[in-house]
Amino acid sequence: MAETHVISALTEKRAELSGLVAHHRKEMVRLSEEVKMLDATIKLFEPDYRIRSIKPKRYQKKNDFFKHGEAPRTILDILRKADRPLSTNDIAKAVMSSKGISGENEKALQASILTTLHKQMKNGLVEITGKDRRGQCIWVLVAE
Repeated sequence: MAETHVISALTEKRAELSGLVAHHRKEMVRLSEEVKMLDATIKLFEPDYRIRSIKPKRYQKKNDFFKHGEAPRTILDILRKADRPLSTNDIAKAVMSSKGISGENEKALQASILTTLHKQMKNGLVEITGKDRRGQCIWVLVAE
């Protein structure tokens, strides 16, 4: 027979997930209704407008690690102060230390940092000098 505390924990988790599913279904219905209203309004102004030609924008969850514009400044400051090129992991650890971010958020923070670094690379401020043993990019500041 299964342990009662295991069954209890599993039923609690199932109840939680079922509640999330119900919440998101309601949200999907609400959003669908808003899209229908917008479609009708567009048709009111332009009856021949091809609604299907409107491509949906990709949903991107905002990160809670940085305020607007703070990520590039913070990351470039870390690279500026470093005495050697740094891996994405090294930069993430420095950011976690300076901002008091817990280790459980490290993967999400690294993804955010990597996105910022790639934007800065396009701007010509940083470049990749190689990869470390774990396959992470090694970054160096190019210009001030």
